[in-house]
Amino acid sequence: MLTTPPKELRENIARANGYLRREEVQRALHAMATAMRQYASVKLMRSARAEVEIQMDDFLHTLVRHQSLQHLLDPQNTGRPRQIKFEHAKAQAIAAVLDGLARILQQEAENAQKSAQEAKAERKKTLIQTGIQLLQQGQLGKGRAFLKRAAEEFGSEKGLHIQLAKILFAAKQYAEAGEMYEESMARYPRESAAYVGAINAYAEINEFEKMERVYKSVLRTFGGHPNTYGRMAKMYWNWHKRQQAEELAIRALQGNPNQPEALEIMAHINNRGEAAAAT
Repeated sequence: MLTTPPKELRENIARANGYLRREEVQRALHAMATAMRQYASVKLMRSARAEVEIQMDDFLHTLVRHQSLQHLLDPQNTGRPRQIKFEHAKAQAIAAVLDGLARILQQEAENAQKSAQEAKAERKKTLIQTGIQLLQQGQLGKGRAFLKRAAEEFGSEKGLHIQLAKILFAAKQYAEAGEMYEESMARYPRESAAYVGAINAYAEINEFEKMERVYKSVLRTFGGHPNTYGRMAKMYWNWHKRQQAEELAIRALQGNPNQPEALEIMAHINNRGEAAAAT
């Protein structure tokens, strides 16, 4: 017989009490169930056994009054929860009870999480559908407000801002669509579709300064590319900034002599030069 409880047994008892104090009830249940099984498998002198049994009984006394277990141990709210008393001969059975309670709590937590996720999905769906309906009805301000609320509440979901931006673009709310795409850019810098969407949205309303800002973000994030330079050249041309348009067109053609937008801009420039020379 041992005169001192094994280290592992003492550590599990201490661990169980620590978890219970920190409101980690499931972990406390598992730790004490392990301790109970360890206790049942060793032979201790009376004094050592008494020390352990007092600690286990104190744990059980505190446990049955824990708020998270009241619906299981005192479903009628009588204030007198079902007792789980420690008995030497029933250590294994008590361990099984503790594990059972832990499984019930785990299942309840999973069910609660599933219900919360379902409610969250339904909330998002309602906001988006309502926003679309209002936009279709011509209530543009209200429709935009619902979509913005969806973005605020569920913006952490990847792809949501792009989804909302597409809805706004289809409703010809180009400024708001561009802003929504830019929000996606900020959250997910490598999502190229957001940059393309923002540029297209701002192009619809000739927001050249905002287009330029997005293009510069493209260059910072993805680096220079002939197609990017060519499209920037066309933007500057439409913005009546001939010098920048020509510089970007030349840069595009250096990387790709057949870049279409750059060729188009250079043709415009050459035609104007020829027309000026003829006069």
